[in-house]
Amino acid sequence: MANKNDTLPDNLKGLIESLSTQQAMPLGTMSDLPFLAVKVPLEYENILIEGGITCELKPAVFNIDFEEKTIAICFVQVRLNTCSELTYTAYYDLSEEKQYSDCYELLNMRNYGILAASEQIHDFIGFDVPFEAEFDPRNIIAGAKANATESTPALAHSIAQLFVQQSETPAKLWDQLSEMAPFEKSWYGRMRMESK
Repeated sequence: MANKNDTLPDNLKGLIESLSTQQAMPLGTMSDLPFLAVKVPLEYENILIEGGITCELKPAVFNIDFEEKTIAICFVQVRLNTCSELTYTAYYDLSEEKQYSDCYELLNMRNYGILAASEQIHDFIGFDVPFEAEFDPRNIIAGAKANATESTPALAHSIAQLFVQQSETPAKLWDQLSEMAPFEKSWYGRMRMESK
């Protein structure tokens, strides 16, 4: 059920104000659920009022070779109500311990939560994950982390931003990540990026 944003703590109110409508922001674990925050555009605010929101979650794990370094990044995308305009992307720098831990919790692929908010209202929604596979996504991020070389958070951030900006829309990025790190390859891909 949607509530007014003025009932949120100041840190979450500030986060919602600063979020783009294409970005998912990891919030860590709340009430034993790993949470992501997303901002719903005004024209879709009615989904918060009507309820019954559905959500798909899809990770893509990469080792990205850049110059002499190898970065380990996990992109996590969520899509609300199978709507391409409600596709959001988060990324985790797997070499950073807190981000790795948050990603590890999310990729238990059992359940997670979304804080979905517009400028005025929000809802906290829990989801179960109908996940069946012969691989554990947490082993994939552990392997990517093991393949990474020493790096800096700033470099990982720049690489992730460049990666996302190369796609015209989050929906196109959804398709591209599905091709580059498909389920059949355990959601893992390796690539090289060149500096310009």
